Amino acid sequence: MTIKDVQAVVLAAGKSTRFRTEKSKLLERICGREMILYITKLLENLKVPTTCVVGYQRELVQKIINKSHNSKISFVAQENPQGTGHAILCAQPTFCKNNILVINGDMPLIPETVVEDLYNKHIETSATISFVISHNSDTSTGAYGRIVRTNGSIEIVEAKDFDGDAHEHCFINAGIYIINRDFLDNYISTLTTNNANNEFYITDLVKIASQKGYTVTTVTAPFDRIRGINTLHELWVAEQIKRADTIKYWMGQGVRFSLAQSVHIDLDVEIGAGTYIDCSVHLLSGTKIGKNCTIKGFSTLANAILGDNSEVKPHSIIENSSVGCNAKIGPFACIHENSTIGNNAIIGNFVEIRESKIDSKSTAKHLTYLGHAHVGSNVTIGAGTITCNHDGQQYQKTKIKDNSFIGSNNSIVAPVTIEKNTFTTAGTVISKNKSHSSEENNTKKQPHKCSQKNNSQHII
Repeated sequence: MTIKDVQAVVLAAGKSTRFRTEKSKLLERICGREMILYITKLLENLKVPTTCVVGYQRELVQKIINKSHNSKISFVAQENPQGTGHAILCAQPTFCKNNILVINGDMPLIPETVVEDLYNKHIETSATISFVISHNSDTSTGAYGRIVRTNGSIEIVEAKDFDGDAHEHCFINAGIYIINRDFLDNYISTLTTNNANNEFYITDLVKIASQKGYTVTTVTAPFDRIRGINTLHELWVAEQIKRADTIKYWMGQGVRFSLAQSVHIDLDVEIGAGTYIDCSVHLLSGTKIGKNCTIKGFSTLANAILGDNSEVKPHSIIENSSVGCNAKIGPFACIHENSTIGNNAIIGNFVEIRESKIDSKSTAKHLTYLGHAHVGSNVTIGAGTITCNHDGQQYQKTKIKDNSFIGSNNSIVAPVTIEKNTFTTAGTVISKNKSHSSEENNTKKQPHKCSQKNNSQHII
């Protein structure tokens, strides 16, 4: 749908004092995305030009928005915030459309359909002001303004100024408006601070329009979709709703969750059909999981790629790394810092892979550390083996080529290369490359021996 002749103004200047974190709530993440980006992305999808009114920690807010929107959104500073009406007054010089969509920046659950419905009603009724309301008589759910209708007029009474019966006036103001620009230009400067907060309220424009006989229309939306966030508890509630929406979507795509309420999943995660997600799994931003995979309990995948038919066993971590198809990871494995695991590889109990590449069909099943290493295909790494990859000044690289067998408790001191078809025995220390003699090269498929230090003896 195309929304025409509308400019959006996002209110994003507040200090978030009820969070008690000294941080703008708009920078808090909900399912991996900053709160403010839910609104700016929605407006981008609707192709509505947008101005954000910023104030508290505005440099950080602008940085997040610019990074996500390639600096396509404009900003206006509200230097000394004096309420929502004052924020609109600050944005007034930027108005370039005949209808101004005003929306709070702390409403991450709004679907596009709510804004579309508001726009359609506004156009159909030729309204001066249209705004979203929701049925909610529970005053404990937040400080929402109440809709008061008397003798054919309508007004919004802010929570601190409302002393009526919430069951009688059971609709609340959502904080989403479309206002005719000419009306705004004529009346925004007439707002006063005669209220409990001593602020200029945008909501007073509704009363002014109604009393002067302008058309005022409303659109109703479910409360869970228009929730604002003013406390950490409300942030938690909103994230539960967004996470439930996301999990419900993936269930519809053929993904099974064993205990869905215990799973943390970010918004941009992708999961293939037939995959099973166990309890207490964390699937964080940037993760892509193939088809028919199994992710067992208490594992974390962050910006991870997992190929089809792979299994991640309990308590494993894959971060900023990729795993191929038909691989087995864990339990208690840690793969991180841009590591790559090939198809049909096995990375087992208490194995850490750091900045390394493990090719197809290679295995490291027990108590191993491989850092800054390239392990070829069909390589077996014995239990307790480590690459000693730091020389005291910088990291060095280890290469273990195809079809090699590295025995248990080996220490491989980088930089070193272990050639193809090499066999090492338990307890070996490898500190230099092995050069091949002509006699060795003429031996039929005999494994190469490496320089070893074993029981204080040097064996070639």
